[in-house]
Amino acid sequence: MIIAILLFGLSFDSAGAVRHIVVAPGETLTVTTAAALIAEPNAGRTPPVVLLPGMLGAAFGYRRVAPMLAAAGHQVYVVEPLGTGSSSHPGDADYSLDAQAERVSVALDSLGVDNAILVGSNFGASVALRIAYRHPVRVLGVVLLDGGPIDRPYTDGVSVAMKLGPLIRIFGGRHFATSHIRSALIQASADSAWVTSEVVAMYAQPIAADLGAAITVMKAMHRARASEPLRENLSRISQPVRLLIGATNRRNGIGPDEVALFRETLRNFGADSVAHSGVYLHEERPDAVIAAVLSLSDSLSDSLRAAPALAHVAPR
Repeated sequence: MIIAILLFGLSFDSAGAVRHIVVAPGETLTVTTAAALIAEPNAGRTPPVVLLPGMLGAAFGYRRVAPMLAAAGHQVYVVEPLGTGSSSHPGDADYSLDAQAERVSVALDSLGVDNAILVGSNFGASVALRIAYRHPVRVLGVVLLDGGPIDRPYTDGVSVAMKLGPLIRIFGGRHFATSHIRSALIQASADSAWVTSEVVAMYAQPIAADLGAAITVMKAMHRARASEPLRENLSRISQPVRLLIGATNRRNGIGPDEVALFRETLRNFGADSVAHSGVYLHEERPDAVIAAVLSLSDSLSDSLRAAPALAHVAPR
């Protein structure tokens, strides 16, 4: 089984099943699929898992998480939001998190995915929460990776990169952007051993490949405003929400006031502090992320068995 998992991880990382789904004119989302490796006794009752990255990492960032979840019998989808990874980067698009949630929902509809566990990192966490109350049929539960109830898609790193845009074009280009991304990853980590040259190159590739387009998208993200503040809609989320918090390095992670808001507002909420990790839990502690998803899946299994209508729809 371990050998199979390692081989599947290589397949996912290098040549996984990739689809480019048109969600609106001029807007295409990239979805990487990891098919379930084993047949479960309760086939059809194991919920699919949808992994949502933020600005950096794209599907590559989940290369350790996706194959292990597939090995446990879950169909896994990594959906790269518009303007990230290899999804399209239109400069004139609406990059509000409301719009991003709607695009992901359209992609899931195209794939025939309902009743899934959504896992979100960075602004992908906020996108997952928005889908949970806007399209509840799509979501059985949510796992947040150090992400809070934000309403704007840009992070501190995006803001800095946007301000440095003219300098990036003039002084160093790709090297400057890659160096900045390396620094940001190290600063947000508990142990930066995972931030190798190969990993940095993969994280930087979508930005460094076309700096002009990347800076245009960052500017559009900076201008974007959500039409529905997430804080005012958290009470509409009935699905269980689990939050993992990197315990060691709190740079750019969720704040204690946001955790308190979740506790006060969400109907079914739990939070765990994860040792030896910063905000990139899927990189530093993929085992903790996998354990959280499997635990949530197990807790939902009784309701899935009791309600056949909740069984996820097979991909078309």
